[in-house]
Amino acid sequence: MGMSISMKKDTRKTNIKHNNREFSEKEKKENSHVDFSRSDENTYLVAKSLKELYKNEFGKAQTDYNDKQKRTDRKIKNYYEHIQQGKKTSLQQEMILQVGDKDHFKDNPENQKIANDVLEKWFQKFEERNPNLKVYNAVIHNDEASPHMHLNFVPVATGYKRGMDKQVSFDKAIIQQDNTLNKERPFDDWRNKEVLLLEKLLKEHGIERELVGTNDFKDVNDLKVKKDEIRELDKQIADTKQKFESEREKLQEDVQGLLKAVEVSKSVESIQVEKGGLFDRNNVKIPVKDYESIKTLAMASEGLKTQNEKLQRDLNVSQREKQDLSKENVELKKENEGLKSENSRLEELNRMIKKNIEYLKDMIHLIKKNSEKFLSVTKEDMSEFVGKVRASALLHEYKKTTPEKLLTVVPDEEKEGARSVFAFHELKEKEKEKEKQKEVEAQKELEKQKTAAPKRKQKDMEHER
Repeated sequence: MGMSISMKKDTRKTNIKHNNREFSEKEKKENSHVDFSRSDENTYLVAKSLKELYKNEFGKAQTDYNDKQKRTDRKIKNYYEHIQQGKKTSLQQEMILQVGDKDHFKDNPENQKIANDVLEKWFQKFEERNPNLKVYNAVIHNDEASPHMHLNFVPVATGYKRGMDKQVSFDKAIIQQDNTLNKERPFDDWRNKEVLLLEKLLKEHGIERELVGTNDFKDVNDLKVKKDEIRELDKQIADTKQKFESEREKLQEDVQGLLKAVEVSKSVESIQVEKGGLFDRNNVKIPVKDYESIKTLAMASEGLKTQNEKLQRDLNVSQREKQDLSKENVELKKENEGLKSENSRLEELNRMIKKNIEYLKDMIHLIKKNSEKFLSVTKEDMSEFVGKVRASALLHEYKKTTPEKLLTVVPDEEKEGARSVFAFHELKEKEKEKEKQKEVEAQKELEKQKTAAPKRKQKDMEHER
């Protein structure tokens, strides 16, 4: 069995409330891809304040910098807000890590356990491997289709000569902690090293790394890199086309020069040729003016031939590059279609399970409200009470679902309390149904009386006659 490995940077979409499952009512509806009944299976590894981290990491550097400033307007009042208001640097970075895909974890708790073990072991020494990446939030989600980790950190670099001595910088931070990284693409190099560590941890469980899809893209990040390469190819092709156009214009100028040379020269047939004398029979004599015309024609023709060959070579190169680009574009389209399909599936899943966690807040509210009473309640009574609360919340949120189905999601120790609520609910529903039936029968009787009334009136009139 093989599992894929995905490690992508997703800083622009960071939502710590989402990562820590702290939702408003509106956000709950927008995050229905989350199975809230399984949220207690999530593993929260680190949960710190980002602002406090900034204060601890950059407070002294900010003070030292401000002490050196003579002008007040150059001082930094709050480095966190200073970065937040800027457009060049992100406040923090987020990485999303995953081993395997949804097919590996469907009805397979063993694989889910392996994925969690790999991610947790990888994270255990993350800060030891990366002392310049200060983690403030880390969580493993097990309440979605596939287990995955959201890792949030602040990259801290030092030794700046302009501005504060210590600043936020991802590339500089990872290069300072590992000077073997590629200086031009340090993130890609750093990421590959971390992915290799995940691959090693998978092998410890007897699982080989599996490449994603039918191409060589290892994950979505590789796809983005490939797109960058294609954009570079597009630029190269545009440059080649521009060069081709320039050469074509030059060729046209040479052709015009050739035509002009033809116009000013005599035709070859009209050139007067004088044979050599007795001792010079292998040569002919022509006027200097005619010789110069022939020489001009020959040089122009040779130049035209050379340029034509060069243009043909450039054209062949452009065609090959275009074919390679077209092939890669086809592969990208297939990959994009796969991503669109996965997105549609997640949206559908989002619509199906959107309100599962609301009952938790109801239960917490009741527990807080009645905390003094709960202190003397037995475990059995507490379970029964929680079961009743859970059942009430489920009935409220899933009005069209039968109590029998709802009972299947209630923990065993809470079922007794839930059954009493469901039984009371069914009794009430039956009473409502009887009331509706009575109303229907009464309505039918009323309609019957209205229909019979005109007939009786007609009989009375005939009797009077």
